[in-house]
Amino acid sequence: MKREISLANQLILISLLVFLILTVSLTIFLPRALMPYFDETVYTFLDQPLKYFDINSNVADKYFNENIVYIVIDDNGNTLISDNSEKLFNIDNFDKVLEKVNSKNGKFSLNNKQYYYVCNKSDDITRITITDESFVNKMKSRVFISILPIIIITFLVILIALLIWCNFIVSKIYTLRNKVKNINNDDYDHSPKIKVEDELKLLEDTIENVRILIKEQENYKNEMYQNISHDFKTPISVIKSYIEASKDGVIKDKEAREVIEEQINKLDSKVKSLLQLNKLEYLKDNVKESDEEINIVEVVNHCVKKFQIDNKKIKWTINCKKSEIKYKGTFDIWETIIDNLLTNFMRYVKKEITIEITNKKLVLFNDGESIDENIISDIFSPYKKGMKGQFGLGLSIVQKSCKLLGYEIKVENVKKGVKFIIEK
Repeated sequence: MKREISLANQLILISLLVFLILTVSLTIFLPRALMPYFDETVYTFLDQPLKYFDINSNVADKYFNENIVYIVIDDNGNTLISDNSEKLFNIDNFDKVLEKVNSKNGKFSLNNKQYYYVCNKSDDITRITITDESFVNKMKSRVFISILPIIIITFLVILIALLIWCNFIVSKIYTLRNKVKNINNDDYDHSPKIKVEDELKLLEDTIENVRILIKEQENYKNEMYQNISHDFKTPISVIKSYIEASKDGVIKDKEAREVIEEQINKLDSKVKSLLQLNKLEYLKDNVKESDEEINIVEVVNHCVKKFQIDNKKIKWTINCKKSEIKYKGTFDIWETIIDNLLTNFMRYVKKEITIEITNKKLVLFNDGESIDENIISDIFSPYKKGMKGQFGLGLSIVQKSCKLLGYEIKVENVKKGVKFIIEK
C-alpha cells in the first residue's frame, strides 16, 4: 500500500530531523569539541588561589568557594588541607589524591568522579588546588542554555520561510498538473500562470510549447487525412463513373479501359508512396547506419534517361567533373530521391533542368516559377498543398530518405528558377 505524503509534510519531517541532528550536535558533540577550552578555563580558575594562598593565611577563603580544595606542603612534610576536602573527595586516606598529582596541571579519576588540579612549587612550598567536574558541568549547561534559544528561534524562522516557499512551489506544481491534465482541453485557460522566471516557469513554457505542437500535429493530421481521402477518392470516382458509362453504352469499352487503367496506375503510385513513407519512418527508428556507397553519377544518369522520354523539349544538363562520385546509401534509395525530385520538376519546368554533382553537394535546378515564400517552409511536409493546389508525398519521401542517409535537403528560389540542394 502506497503512502501519500504531501510536500509540506515531507518538509516538516525533514525539518524536525534537521532540528534533532542540530540539537544532538550542539549538546553532545559541541561540548566535546570545546573540552580543551573548558579544561583551560578550569586550570586558570584553579591557578588564581596560588597567588594568594599561604600556609599561615586564610586569604584563600576570601576569594574561592567550597568546591576548591587547597593543599600546602612545606619542605618539612607539613601538610595543610582545606576543611572541605572530605566533602569533595569522600575518602579517608588523602594520600591517594596526592599520588595522582604528578604534573603542573591535569585531571584524574577517583571513585568514578573526575577532578582537576593545578600544582605550583616555589620557596620550598608546594601549593595545590583541586576541584571536581561540577565547574565544567556548569559551563556546559551555560553553553547549552545560551545556544538552545538561538537554535530554536533560528530553526523556527528557517522552518517558516521554508513552509512559505514550499507553499509557493506546491501551488506552482498544482498549476502545472492542471495544465498537463487539460493539455487537450481547448476550453481551459492556457495563459501563463507562473510569473517568476525559474525552472518551473521554464517547465510551464515547455508544457505550453508541447500543447501547441500537439495541436499543430492534430490539425496537420486532420488536414493530411482529408487530402489523402481526396487524393484517393478522385481516381476511384473516375473509375466508377467510367465503369457505369461503359455499362450504359455511353462510351466504348476500349476508351473506358484506358481511363480506368490510367486511374489505377495513379492509385498504385499513391499507395506505393504511402508504403514508402511508412517504410522510411520504420527505417529511421529501427535500422542501423550502413557503410554502403553507390556511384551517384550513375544513379542520376539512369533517372534522367527515364524522364527525357516524357518531354523531349526540355534541355537536360548534367555538370560533373568525374565519372564516379561515391555517396552513402543504396541505388534504390537514391533513385527514389531523384525520381521524386524530377517528377516535381516536370510539373513546373519551362525549358531547362540542370543537375550539378560534386563530392559533397548535389544541386538540381529547374527554370520554373519561384515557390511562394508562404509555402517554401512546409514544402517537405506530406500532403501539404503546394503551388497550383498540388499536394502529395514525393518531397516528404525525399526529405526522409535524405535524413536516413545522413544528408540534408533544402530548397531555394534563385534567379529564373528553383534549386534543390542535397549535401552532407
